[in-house]
Amino acid sequence: MGGFFSVMFEEIGARRRRFRLAFGDRGQALAEFLTLAGLAVGSLGLFVRPWMPAVASWGFALPVVFVLGHLLLEWRRQAKPTPEDEDDAEARATKYDWGAFLFSMACAVAGVAAFVIAISSEPAPPAVDEGWQPPDGVVQSIIVPEQ
Repeated sequence: MGGFFSVMFEEIGARRRRFRLAFGDRGQALAEFLTLAGLAVGSLGLFVRPWMPAVASWGFALPVVFVLGHLLLEWRRQAKPTPEDEDDAEARATKYDWGAFLFSMACAVAGVAAFVIAISSEPAPPAVDEGWQPPDGVVQSIIVPEQ
């Protein structure tokens, strides 16, 4: 299992270098920033208001889905390739690069969606007991606007 993770981290580094060549330094950094910001907003941003975690609680699962998804992508990438795949290693790497990139962006968009849904929702109305009466001895006041 240790070989799996060392190969995975090597591939992540190689993927970052390939994206840096494709997008440029700033484009690759922006893509990583947007991914991490989307995940952070989707999970930690739900604590802005008290009712938000109940509205979009699936936002808390996004970091776990992100990690598990990348582990599954890497497991599939490291699976024994067929003879046709071995001949076209560059195309295979490009396919997994774009798959990982699109999966990362999908997780980031899901995080932003969780935050937007939660922040735009209204808090649940407080439960009102229709039979409630003020306690005895309370000073009652009736304020009527001037006419």
